[in-house]
Amino acid sequence: MKKTRLRFDLVLLGAPAAGKDTQAALLQRKFALKPVESGKYLRGLQRNKTKIGALVRETAALGLPAPVDLIKEFLTANIRLAPKDRDLIFVGNPRLKPEAEFLRKLFLANDRDFLVLYITLPAAEIWERSAKRMRGVEDSKYISRRIAWHKKQVGLTVKYFQKLNKLQVINGDQPVKKVNQDILKTINDYRKSRTTR
Repeated sequence: MKKTRLRFDLVLLGAPAAGKDTQAALLQRKFALKPVESGKYLRGLQRNKTKIGALVRETAALGLPAPVDLIKEFLTANIRLAPKDRDLIFVGNPRLKPEAEFLRKLFLANDRDFLVLYITLPAAEIWERSAKRMRGVEDSKYISRRIAWHKKQVGLTVKYFQKLNKLQVINGDQPVKKVNQDILKTINDYRKSRTTR
């Protein structure tokens, strides 16, 4: 069965453990979307025995984000190689505000419209979901750092997209099916708004 084109790209952001990958997979089943996954890209670089691979491994070990220039190259390549028969879904990226600003410039330069979806999750639920994968005290410290970093840094990206009136908030503290229903309604509402402009 032929999948529906949205005629705009999706940026799917969210709190740690909010289910971004799960929701992205569900959306790809319904719509003609090509995933743009920085996490998968960076994990691939970590396996490379190059200077860039070493740099990515080093920043990851310290719990730091990948260098902004590296993410900019990644975003540029994906926009340049975007398929003509599918839209793009950016999963968990851009996370930093400079990356978000850069991606918006790419969208404008390539005449691509976009919608940002941000899945929220209370800190207690982030802990509960993350704790299932915890193996010790170090994991606990990592989760604490991750929540704090996300609130501070990704929070700036969220505010940036909000000021552009391009971001819609989705309550992630619900069953997967209900979260997906809310996302689909938000996407359909945006599609309708585009036809009335």
